[in-house]
Amino acid sequence: MAYEKKPGDLTVFKNDRKEKDTHPDYTITGLTLDGRPMKGALWLKEGRDGKKFMAGKIEVDEYAERKASGEASPENDRRQRDDFRSGSSAPVAGGVHKFPDEPDVPW
Repeated sequence: MAYEKKPGDLTVFKNDRKEKDTHPDYTITGLTLDGRPMKGALWLKEGRDGKKFMAGKIEVDEYAERKASGEASPENDRRQRDDFRSGSSAPVAGGVHKFPDEPDVPW
């Protein structure tokens, strides 16, 4: 039987691809308490008193949500990124584009 994540579960992995001090020492994947996919990162730190601890952050993984719903694909994500970089459109929540000639866009 395969492991199935439940709300509130998380998994921590050692970051084997760390190249800089700014890269996390560990990465986190899991589900929030309401079942949304989440991701995060942990860094090993040392306090002034010499005690070691971990500090980190977690956030909802919106890409994983879009991927699970079928809205995300490498081609769509690449197109949105390229459009945004070229200035032809700016992505907004839900993957819907607002184009510069629309009246409600502030530029």
